[in-house]
Amino acid sequence: MKASLGNRGYTLIEVLIVLLVLTVFLSLSLASFKPLKDTMDKKMIISQLEADLYYAQTYTISRQEIVTVQFYPAYNRYMMKTANGNVIVNRSWDTSVKLIKGSFLSFTILRDGNISRFGTLTFEINGHTFELIFNIGRGRFRVQE
Repeated sequence: MKASLGNRGYTLIEVLIVLLVLTVFLSLSLASFKPLKDTMDKKMIISQLEADLYYAQTYTISRQEIVTVQFYPAYNRYMMKTANGNVIVNRSWDTSVKLIKGSFLSFTILRDGNISRFGTLTFEINGHTFELIFNIGRGRFRVQE
């Protein structure tokens, strides 16, 4: 019994059609990830800033060293350093992030974890506004969208 030539596998045209369909589906699904990526970028930037502030507070309390937090909006960067000049955090952010308004650009985290100033820093990230609000006493802060 001979096997007929038509039952041996897929033709080149069938494989190309399947690849074309898969390519179309993949390109449509990747287009829908852009808004998700923008949202995740916003959350990551704010989360990183919060984590760095918590780290600076913990560093200050555990080592009993005063830490100064300085924002440089013209350079899209913030820095946290000890009183003797050791930099513990030096981070830049994307150009899509803008520090548009703030009641201060620097403050000190005291040995007990409290901050020397209270107020609000307002950031704009891809058209969305976030406020970093520092409360008086206990060094607490929160982010408000």
